[in-house]
Amino acid sequence: MSSDRRPLVLYFGAVQRPEFYAGLLDSGVALGVLRDSGSVHTLEPEEFDLVERMPFADGADAVARRIREIGRDWRIDSVLNVDETLVPLWAEVCARLGLPAMSRDAAAAVRSKSAMRRRFAEHIGEHASARSTVVTTEEEVLAFAAGTGYPVVLKPGNLWGSYFVSRCANAADLAAAFRELAAILPEFSAGQRIEDTPVEILVEEFLTGTNHSVECLVLDEKVWTTPVVDVVTGTDLGGTDFHHFARVTATRLTPAERDRMRALAADAIRALGIRRGLAHVEFVHGPDGPRLIEVAGRPGANRAPLLREAYGINLIAGYRDVLRGVEPDVEPVRDGAAAVVTPYPERAGKLVAYHGLDHVRALSATAQVDVYKHPGDLVQPRHEGAASPLRIELRADTPEQLLADLDRLTALSEELFVVEAVDTEAGG
Repeated sequence: MSSDRRPLVLYFGAVQRPEFYAGLLDSGVALGVLRDSGSVHTLEPEEFDLVERMPFADGADAVARRIREIGRDWRIDSVLNVDETLVPLWAEVCARLGLPAMSRDAAAAVRSKSAMRRRFAEHIGEHASARSTVVTTEEEVLAFAAGTGYPVVLKPGNLWGSYFVSRCANAADLAAAFRELAAILPEFSAGQRIEDTPVEILVEEFLTGTNHSVECLVLDEKVWTTPVVDVVTGTDLGGTDFHHFARVTATRLTPAERDRMRALAADAIRALGIRRGLAHVEFVHGPDGPRLIEVAGRPGANRAPLLREAYGINLIAGYRDVLRGVEPDVEPVRDGAAAVVTPYPERAGKLVAYHGLDHVRALSATAQVDVYKHPGDLVQPRHEGAASPLRIELRADTPEQLLADLDRLTALSEELFVVEAVDTEAGG
């Protein structure tokens, strides 16, 4: 048994960035990770008290056995999952160990967009989300669009983060996008080790409006919702994809619109049968109010720092609380403004240089710039499956100050990347 008497918060499989554990560093708990040695996420934080590794491909029995072994030396407080692909395995392992987590049934629902949409329709109503269907042939996808009208949205049914999501304005665009996605998706899914859901392609009606998200903490019948975060997408900037360029708070929605959105978020959680944990709910807000896009069974990327900086909400501490049966405290204690911006290049190629990054750093609201890709590295647009080359945090005392600098940053981002085409056929 460890001589450290602190309870252990164990991360399941991966902890991708400090945002997913910073809120627990001064909370009097020990932090650990049982890292999936087969994962692309290799972060092993120096601040952690325990780091162990094993291939999660060995299956639920092996993972459960390793956690039991850890439990002999540590008093496990909770097991947190922040990785989209691990939601079903996390639910399965925790069920076998008798540890609080999302149920197997709910985990399956949040990992399949088609199953999710069916539950929204059954429990909330056909109006709750966009009309959509799974398609397997070009004829099926064109028939759906002919019935709903253009534009339509084409997307994978088992991915996240706007990977390979595209808006198609006509039949020619849609047919080409379907052929490309059908060719790419199986290999990409295999590379991400996505084995819990079938490789599906969805086509859905395009919802006109603005994008938003809400984080939900769940303990049995109770659902706590955080303030709304606004999302600026690639389509808002005049593009054709839905990559998240910026996540912004405070929201531009009215108090009544925020309340309606947060109530719909709680309805979505109940429709999916989520009774324990944290979920990330995304919306489009249009002329008739909010419509659901999807729900993820883990924290939304960048939401923890946004909620902390703008409102003083400790989202990850709330996640730990509900897993150990404690009601979370997600009431705002201040009223600030923050944004996280992740620009992407418009085309794939070799990054030659950044243009104007010094001007980005000079903005009064710029608090942090993380550079992940450097000259000589290959970069891609988000919809081609790429990670962000840059991450920029903005903070301000008022929404007006923040939005003014966000507008300046948006203008700078149009020429931020100097990219050189790569001749892939020649091996370049």
